[in-house]
Amino acid sequence: MSDEPKPASERARQRALGKIRREASIKRQQVYFDLLVSGYSVGQIASQTKKSSSSVRRAVAQALANRRLDAPGDYARLQVARLTKALRCADLSLEEGDLKAIAPFLKIVRELNRYHGVHVRSAGPAAAPAIAPLTPPLALTHAPGLALAEVFEDEKSCAKAQLSP
Repeated sequence: MSDEPKPASERARQRALGKIRREASIKRQQVYFDLLVSGYSVGQIASQTKKSSSSVRRAVAQALANRRLDAPGDYARLQVARLTKALRCADLSLEEGDLKAIAPFLKIVRELNRYHGVHVRSAGPAAAPAIAPLTPPLALTHAPGLALAEVFEDEKSCAKAQLSP
């Protein structure tokens, strides 16, 4: 015989069955979600579990809706811990002479700087800081219209000199 006592009424039995179904549904949602996170597609999960793609999508959506989001500070600490672990791995690869580890190493350092509030400018061309001029610009000594007229008159006189024998 089982250790669980039998429900006294039909209502209690229905409630117990509902509880078992909910627990099974939650477990199924979590399994689908874990498989999706592991890299399997919805179609692959559906074919292996012999369910429809829409039911797998619905279960994954419910699992996502039930997930509690971490506080921003906790999330940042978790990301820093993950990045630190990745930095150690990249550092070991660099010490072993793997030159391909340089790019991931720099990317991890950049992300760590971002989480620690260090803002590093990109390696692109540096923009000159906007500095207000200390003195006002100098005034023009003569009107631009007069200067242009003088240039045209000089060109005309040069053209006349070249045409005359």
